[in-house]
Amino acid sequence: MRRLVLNAAVLFCSGLMFASAAHSAEGRAVGVDPDAVARFSGTDRILAVGADISLGEQVVTGPSGQVQIVFSDQTRLVVGPGSALTIESYLFNGNTADKFAINALAGSFRFISGHSPKSAYSINTPTASIAVRGTKFDFNVSRRRTDLMLYEGAVLLCSVSGQCQELIARCDLGTVDASVAALIRHPDPTHPQMSAAFRYARFQTPLLSAFRVSGAGKCAEPPAAEGVPGSLSPSNGGSNVSRTPPTRFQN
Repeated sequence: MRRLVLNAAVLFCSGLMFASAAHSAEGRAVGVDPDAVARFSGTDRILAVGADISLGEQVVTGPSGQVQIVFSDQTRLVVGPGSALTIESYLFNGNTADKFAINALAGSFRFISGHSPKSAYSINTPTASIAVRGTKFDFNVSRRRTDLMLYEGAVLLCSVSGQCQELIARCDLGTVDASVAALIRHPDPTHPQMSAAFRYARFQTPLLSAFRVSGAGKCAEPPAAEGVPGSLSPSNGGSNVSRTPPTRFQN
């Protein structure tokens, strides 16, 4: 009898631990292509549809991998093939997050903000800080450069040296290395070549409908094919400003 009581207690505690772990999950993978893992403390677990993504975990995809994640505040994130990203901070408060910090290490990504306040979001890369203003955009990260293409809303893209570009017009493209931030408007002759590197602007079929952006493909075409690109913000374009960059989240 004592053994039965002890076993029941163990099962009860295990159930509580499982419930606590499930409650602590910051996001959930709703779309997974094979060759994707969540890495924590040197241990990998294979990701599948329905898998939880938790604070401190690094999502890593292989050449054919892709993960589409929905967070508790309805923020949506795509981690493309050959990419790595860590959820650095996620302080959830009701239906929103007080702090949501991501460290994008390398690869291609799509970000669609959720219900959280603009000030909550922070995205860091090896060369840039991205301050989100409630928006939809794609960004590509390499060791030496970060490129970003805006679809809706606005972002402030800053180099680690403090030079910033504000992107506010649809199809604006920003590029940053460790010291210089540059803005490329849609009519710029270099825009088509650079926009070709954004996989999800050209090909959204692999994405679930909630992760697609209407009209994104037009940003990868010359502006003459669509007329004057629309803007959800004032049309005076981005500005090259030197200001203190968004605070980079420290471990």
